[in-house]
Amino acid sequence: MQKLFTAVKYLTIWNNFTAGQATPATFGASMIYSPVIGLALGLFLALINYLLAPYLAPEILSMLLITALVVLTGGNHLIALKNSFSAGAVKTSAKKNDIGETLGFIAIVLVLLFKAAAVDSMDEKLSFSLLLTPVLARWGVLIFVYGYQDRCDETLRPSAEQVKFWHLMLTTLGTLALGFYGLGKRGFWIALTLSLFVLSARSLLGRLRGNLTSHDLGAMIELGETLSLILLASL
Repeated sequence: MQKLFTAVKYLTIWNNFTAGQATPATFGASMIYSPVIGLALGLFLALINYLLAPYLAPEILSMLLITALVVLTGGNHLIALKNSFSAGAVKTSAKKNDIGETLGFIAIVLVLLFKAAAVDSMDEKLSFSLLLTPVLARWGVLIFVYGYQDRCDETLRPSAEQVKFWHLMLTTLGTLALGFYGLGKRGFWIALTLSLFVLSARSLLGRLRGNLTSHDLGAMIELGETLSLILLASL
């Protein structure tokens, strides 16, 4: 249960109200529960959509749903996204520092805009898409770190070392089963595209920076949600 609570703390707004932090090893062991937390978040979003869809215009509802997701996660993954993009700037001068901060801010704005536009364009599959998206994004985090501990920094490495093969297989089977149940073969294609994106992003970050950081986990969640919503709206 402690591992589950650790996953809840990192992946939700709860992290903003607790002072103590789990050790990297404990957090890594808890990552198997990440898709479960994503499922809980997705259920909440689907419930909001079910209750408010008859009363709100799609444009307003889409913004409300994205806002609800930000609130539920405490905005922590958006902060990680900004920090991940900002980390590419060499912090040797105020000017380069400002460039990094600007890139991080632009990344946040683009992610939120693409999410809202994708939600706004969906049809009757919106409720299930809202349910599936957080699961896919948090499953992608396990793909992101598994087997890559040698390329992680000293903060992330202990977490990556705790992600085992059976963790990845179990979460993969559960995620694919959920996707197939709601979308059929389309669910497999979306999961495959997301996994290839995560692996490509991991390789690119490794080449550009030499290692992965803990901020990259939150960034992958945000980017994974964005890509999943775009695919769900398009395919």
